[in-house]
Amino acid sequence: MARQSALALVKNNMQFQKVSNRLSVLISTGLTLLSSALLGQGADIFYTGAGNNNRWDHSANWNGGTIPNDSRTGAAFNREGTQVVLDSSTSALCKGFMLGMYGKTNSATVKGGLLECTWLDVGRCDQNGGNGTLTISGGEIKIANYLNIPTQFATQVDPNKIGYGRVDLLNGSLSTTTLHIGNGQTGSNGGLGILHITDGTLILNGDRTSQIQDYVADGKITTTEPNTIQVDFNTSNQGKTTITAGIIDNSYRGFADQPYPPNGLESCDAVAAISWKSAEGAEAQQIYFGTSSNPPLLATVSGNKAEYELPVLNPETTYYWRVDTTKGEFTNRGPIWSFFQRPANACSDIAPPWNDYCVFLQQEIQGKKHGFLAGNKTNYIGGFMPSWRQQEDETIGFTHPFHNDLRSRGFGMINDEKTGYGHDLTGWEFYKSTKIAYGTVIINGQRYENPVPIAMYWRPDRMICEYLVGGVTIREEKFIALNDTACSIITSELPITLEFAGQSFYDRRATVSTTATCTFDSTNNVVHLVEGGVNLVKPYQQEVKQGVMMYDGMSTILSASKPLENYTNTTEASGQQKYSFTLPCDSNGLSLVWAMNDDGATAIKQAQSVLADSNVALKEKTDHMNDLLNNQIPYFRCSDDEIVQIYYFLWAIYLMYYIDVDEGFEQYPHTQTAVNNFLGMHRYDANIQIPVSSWIADKESYANGNVLLWKEMLPFADLTSGRIPADNIGKTWYSGLSGGVTGHVIGAWKIYEHSRDKAFLGSAYEFYRALMWNSIPGFWGHQYEAADILSKMALELGYHQQEADHWQTIVNVSNYQNWFDSLWEKNGVKNYFGAGDPDKLSWTTFAYLNLKDFPQDLARDMVETWALDDVTGFNRQGQIGTNDLVSWQELIDNGGNTNFMITPDTNFFALKGIYRSGVYDHANKLTLAHLKNYHMKWGVPCAPEAVRADYGFHGDQYSNFNAGKILLILEDICGLSYSLVENSFTIADHMPQEWAFMETYVPIEDGGQNYWTRFKLKRSEVGGIISKDLEVENNRLLNLNINPWLEDISVLEAPPNYNPTTSSSQITYQFQNQVDLSLSLKLADPDQIDILDLSFTVSPPLDDKQDKVCIQFGIGNLSTSFSTVLLERSISLQANDFNEVYRYEIDSKAEILGANIQSNILPNYFTIFDKTPSEERAFYRVRILE
Repeated sequence: MARQSALALVKNNMQFQKVSNRLSVLISTGLTLLSSALLGQGADIFYTGAGNNNRWDHSANWNGGTIPNDSRTGAAFNREGTQVVLDSSTSALCKGFMLGMYGKTNSATVKGGLLECTWLDVGRCDQNGGNGTLTISGGEIKIANYLNIPTQFATQVDPNKIGYGRVDLLNGSLSTTTLHIGNGQTGSNGGLGILHITDGTLILNGDRTSQIQDYVADGKITTTEPNTIQVDFNTSNQGKTTITAGIIDNSYRGFADQPYPPNGLESCDAVAAISWKSAEGAEAQQIYFGTSSNPPLLATVSGNKAEYELPVLNPETTYYWRVDTTKGEFTNRGPIWSFFQRPANACSDIAPPWNDYCVFLQQEIQGKKHGFLAGNKTNYIGGFMPSWRQQEDETIGFTHPFHNDLRSRGFGMINDEKTGYGHDLTGWEFYKSTKIAYGTVIINGQRYENPVPIAMYWRPDRMICEYLVGGVTIREEKFIALNDTACSIITSELPITLEFAGQSFYDRRATVSTTATCTFDSTNNVVHLVEGGVNLVKPYQQEVKQGVMMYDGMSTILSASKPLENYTNTTEASGQQKYSFTLPCDSNGLSLVWAMNDDGATAIKQAQSVLADSNVALKEKTDHMNDLLNNQIPYFRCSDDEIVQIYYFLWAIYLMYYIDVDEGFEQYPHTQTAVNNFLGMHRYDANIQIPVSSWIADKESYANGNVLLWKEMLPFADLTSGRIPADNIGKTWYSGLSGGVTGHVIGAWKIYEHSRDKAFLGSAYEFYRALMWNSIPGFWGHQYEAADILSKMALELGYHQQEADHWQTIVNVSNYQNWFDSLWEKNGVKNYFGAGDPDKLSWTTFAYLNLKDFPQDLARDMVETWALDDVTGFNRQGQIGTNDLVSWQELIDNGGNTNFMITPDTNFFALKGIYRSGVYDHANKLTLAHLKNYHMKWGVPCAPEAVRADYGFHGDQYSNFNAGKILLILEDICGLSYSLVENSFTIADHMPQEWAFMETYVPIEDGGQNYWTRFKLKRSEVGGIISKDLEVENNRLLNLNINPWLEDISVLEAPPNYNPTTSSSQITYQFQNQVDLSLSLKLADPDQIDILDLSFTVSPPLDDKQDKVCIQFGIGNLSTSFSTVLLERSISLQANDFNEVYRYEIDSKAEILGANIQSNILPNYFTIFDKTPSEERAFYRVRILE
């Protein structure tokens, strides 16, 4: 069967138009239109080696006796074991020179003469592999387009049949536009490739210096000792990169690298300095800088200098520079780099619209949640609701403000050899045994003790409580000022008296003795309580000891804006202090404050500072929170307002938890996990919280510390296993629970990619290097990616290649596939990874989907078998549970712990992995279900620690364990990533099909400049045709990568300048120096729309060059019976006049291109460029053959 469409193209005064808006679709049972017209006019000729020698120019060696002799004919080496020789008498010309095709092994030797071709594949590898060897000992090879060592298609998925290519450049000259050497993996761009140079010359178009240096560093370009690979750009050959091998001083082979600004950047911002990676061993460096391509010497600097400040530069000017490196008498000339200084104000100074997020996030929580406020070392819990069960209401005054500078983890402090000073496994919720200023309202002598709010509102900056007491309306605003003082501003519509009562700390389970004292300081109008005593402490496992209480010697201060009256104080038999006092209140308002400090005088000053103007202090707190939520984090909007609320709620609590102690082990500011029982930073939780912080603008204040905090554990670490004895740390204590920081490495690299902060990277790597030199602990397979990143860190910081290689050795990277295979379907559990007991399956199988190269087909099988199944799998109300249904039910039936049946980490790691492994459709559905079901209740955002078996909330009520959902929105749904190291900004969206739009602004700090990059995507559907319109504004990085999601349906219309790919999920566009961009796609479901009919277009290319024609068409999802796609051209509509100009073999994904034809392809979508026909008009048709 042949399916075909025809479309006429008319050339008239250089204008192009379609003759017909409707394309006919013809079905024919004959195959007579299938022709071999490309044979001799662009088809491949196969080398058989059947002659009596191996010479190229011996016709008996070629199929049909025809030697390739023009640029339209390919030379195909697809016979096992053949060899071909070109010598000084040979002058060869072909389109593609393709060695080692499709599972075969063969070779070519060029001894002299000339070989010209459009492309050259040393290894052309499909699912059967392929193995090619090219030896050049003389002569010249000229390649118009690309040299691939090897080419490998996406169909190659078997690691045992990976493609191989080798080029030995022993002499002679090899020139090409581009060079690709396989990445060593299966699939497209993979294969194993080696280019070995001894005495020949390789010439590439443009500046390929960094690419060649990377290939050399990766061992893909090699030479023979004592030679070294030498690279120059624009020196040996104008505008070209020249690669040779020669002898230089063996003790010094360093070149400057990693220029900044990156080579070719058109800078929006004034360039104030240049920087580079200095060469190892350099004694001096010469900086050449100017406006000519051969810049003059600017300065000579020391060998370890890596930055140079520039004078003020002229706008609209291109600057060239290089850095030469010297050691002794030897100087290595660096490559020429350049950047263009754009005119002033050439790039928009945009910013997201300002919003009062404190108002935006306000939610009514009375009877639903306890109150929560946070300062630096002061926190507040209003009322007491353990595990979302009401036990105490908030009331007027202060219920549970408490000081926590992480001196203790619980009730008290004692030295322990395993955990330091201050660790306690009990008393994490010690605040509930405090009672600070519980209010009673007195109206006309009638007492209303501890009134319950009729409404309580939470915001990031304050709590608002409204009371109706004895017919009187009372309003209270509670907040923690920026100096860590808690304040309550109380107003009453009628005059009332307020009585406040409180007490020193005492817990019947823990308190052994108390030495607390309480006095009234009338001079300063304060109640001054000094805590002291002994509590029971559990520093490690079952050990219970007596230690000083957590507040020992600290002063608590209570004061007000009006004189305290009727002060009373009693001492209980236990030594506990109780106190009370009264204050008048009316419509003019009253401010009550609480402060706590080791020094009483300091606490008094803090309290008085807020009382000087409590309304100003409240405004400062509001401004602070709004500043963080407006200026420090990416702006996000979408058509689903609940997702927007969840996004900002999770950011708000993430930022509220930041603490900066700057004492003991606590040397860096960092976030924390939960106010009621998980204060401090937790090692496991940090795997989630570290990468979240990479998106904050001020990384020194809000990101770096999440990584560097753990350095303080190095003296206590087990350097044999690479583990630290802490899942949580404080000022002078650590928990004693051993574990690794393997996942932290991945987040640390992301922070560096977003900041290019070498000082931070150096500190992080120094810690990881010392800790994990002997072992990288396993973490769901992340040890392999951590090793890759540690190698990158080492090279980025100037360590030798041997150091980078060390990390690969430590994890035995060569055994990765064996490790993977041993866990896939282990113990016979189908479509499951890492099953231990097959009768008790865990959610952690999904965590392995975060492996960098988890096969997409296996991932889909796993997800559809286990993540979507709500009968025997893990799906619970659309979310992923911690246990499969069998284990879930067993826990319920056996009275087990059913409090943690759905958790934040389960869903974060699982959903992140489902996105990373490419199962985007299911990832979206599961993510939206989790966000909606887990994070929305009573119509407001929530952040529980867990969900119980009855689907009620459990644990923390403001749990920062949920922070990872921010990444699901930013990195996976929006598809955002950027790297200042690679100078790239990437958008690879997976916008849910339910949404009409989404929009972000990303804050970027680069080279001392702060700016926002905006991205917006709109989606609409009319008549089954989906339009996706994407906008980018103010991208200032060199490389802009746009990879729109194709929603697993077919492309109807796409700008033709995309990159060819084998992915059916996304289409890829790459731009350089593109500040603003608009891009539109049209998609359709092939089951509903005739894709070929509606997608076939003929037009000029985007650059409007009139010497080319752009033909685009899609073919939908074809059945497996179809084998070939043909594009044919004619100058008439006579069937016999059509000639084949392009052929695509569906199974092998191989292309055969006619003369003057260029192509871009996606699976099932084609963009073909043809030379403009000289005739008045031309016709094109597509045929799809069985």
